[in-house]
Amino acid sequence: MQPQQPDRHGRPGADLKAFLAAVPEHVLVVVDEAYHEFVTDPDVPDGRTLLDDHPNLVVLRTFSKAYGLAGLRVGYALAGDQAVAAALKQVQVPFAVSRVAQDAALACLDPEAEKELFTRVDTVLAERARVENALRGMGYAVPPTQANFVWLALGERTADWATGCAEQRVIVRPFAGEGVRVTIGAPGENDQFLDAARALAG
Repeated sequence: MQPQQPDRHGRPGADLKAFLAAVPEHVLVVVDEAYHEFVTDPDVPDGRTLLDDHPNLVVLRTFSKAYGLAGLRVGYALAGDQAVAAALKQVQVPFAVSRVAQDAALACLDPEAEKELFTRVDTVLAERARVENALRGMGYAVPPTQANFVWLALGERTADWATGCAEQRVIVRPFAGEGVRVTIGAPGENDQFLDAARALAG
């Protein structure tokens, strides 16, 4: 699925609240907040604050992104209605996570581990801004992002551009005819990607 490009003129908080108000109460609404820890836009709402007013809302969070547990596939759901939470528990067996994954997730909630999380997120945010600004300076169309990746709208250049990156030992995720998604890495990795992007600009 192609990453959605944010509307520069929209207000995500107001838009989401208007949407929730318009959805019938018997219709379940699921909001995926996998990248919640990377959000810096004050207008992007925290789904937890909407649960009391919208019992048909479920908010999804994960330990795969900011917490770095992608290989363990562990996350959780927050529900405004206890009946929804109970229903989720009834179907959780096929999606159960291992004891190791559960222990790792619980360890992430330790205060010392959370301090490391905030430090890691701050580093990603600083690198995200640096990469965004550098790409725009090269002339690339890069919409604002609230995740741990950037999106380059490359259109028909996408496949060739991704191949060019691979030739320079940089792997990006192409979406044919649309653009590429690039995860923000360590500073050195980002420098290598920017060198490739610079060579392919124009």
